[in-house]
Amino acid sequence: MKFVLHQGLGYSAVHQIGDYLRRHGTGHHWIERYRGDIFVFVSDQADEAILRNRFSGLLDVVNDTETDMTPTSAKAFNETVKLKRAYERPTAGDGKRVLIDRLWPRGIKKTEAAIDHWMKELAPSTELRKWFGHDPRRWEEFRRRYAAEIHEHRDELDRLRNLMRMSPVTLVYSAHDEAHNDAVVLREILLRHR
Repeated sequence: MKFVLHQGLGYSAVHQIGDYLRRHGTGHHWIERYRGDIFVFVSDQADEAILRNRFSGLLDVVNDTETDMTPTSAKAFNETVKLKRAYERPTAGDGKRVLIDRLWPRGIKKTEAAIDHWMKELAPSTELRKWFGHDPRRWEEFRRRYAAEIHEHRDELDRLRNLMRMSPVTLVYSAHDEAHNDAVVLREILLRHR
């Protein structure tokens, strides 16, 4: 089975996935880079289940009949919602840059960040953010609680969806952990409920 890593995520996310598969799966996986995309291949159903269930916010399944790896409409839509750390340099391919943290990223000047929209209302509450503390053991519960909080802000969520219809959107966040953060959850919600 073949999975592609979402645009904007780097090798630290791949390393987290690989480490998890080595600890909790069979470890029979490999990673390849092709035309700017990063692919994760697994040969075991248990590893496939891990990727589908635990890392669905970071990976998309690639249809094996697409031998030339041309994007499907789903992949093309997925690429309209990218993730990027606030500390990474903005690029023209980012489209509209939307900061989704409640606090401004430490040490970043507003002129350097090139943020088009700051949607604080879509950030996790202070209580939830502090409770989570980016502890991977609390990830599943954080995802559940944060999704409930997001749905309380339907107007902002709709505003973000409208931006996505007009141009690519990059969700900007400041967390160090690329696999366990609010941007990953928000992206999942946006892609699940188009």
